[in-house]
Amino acid sequence: MLRAADETRPRRRDFEDNRRRILEAARLILAERGPEALTVSEVAHRAGLNRTTAYQHFRTRDALTSAVTAETADELMGMLREPQHLWGDLARMVPFFADHPELARLTLHQLLSESPLPESSWSSYLAWIRKIVASRNAQPGIDAEMLSYVLMSVGILWPLFARAQYEDPESARRATRRLTRELRRLLLHGVLRPDAGPVPAVSTRRSQPKRR
Repeated sequence: MLRAADETRPRRRDFEDNRRRILEAARLILAERGPEALTVSEVAHRAGLNRTTAYQHFRTRDALTSAVTAETADELMGMLREPQHLWGDLARMVPFFADHPELARLTLHQLLSESPLPESSWSSYLAWIRKIVASRNAQPGIDAEMLSYVLMSVGILWPLFARAQYEDPESARRATRRLTRELRRLLLHGVLRPDAGPVPAVSTRRSQPKRR
């Protein structure tokens, strides 16, 4: 006869496996269509589970989106807990954001609803920026909080730009590498020399849209 502990382990594994399937399905839907399209019922269908099982894990859409947000933020913070130099961290983080458009959509949804970002994740991220700003390699007088918003804006908007502007995943990945190099150049050298004159006028001629 199986002991109670032996009988509990398979049920626990099934519970954790179902939760993982639900979260993976939710992330796919969020990446494709955003939070407005997310329902527990559709997530259950995408995960190959019945609705009752899904509702045992997440009673509401808000609970589900919160779980996805927390999980993705934990992944990102895990990268910052293994610090490299600034360039090494950015070289990992920009592709991470590009590969997780659900994070961009969730963040935009949260900001549009005038809700603050998760405090623990934002505090960890800001601490990472402040550590960089306080290092001997940084220029004096940098506003760490504002720099954190600048870099976060890139992380949020680039995945959406990449999906809209490039027709296939490989083109988007190549563009992400170009963006990362340019971001490195901006951080290391800036754009204009201190003695630079007026910025040349920019042509207003419209560029051709991409062909589908």
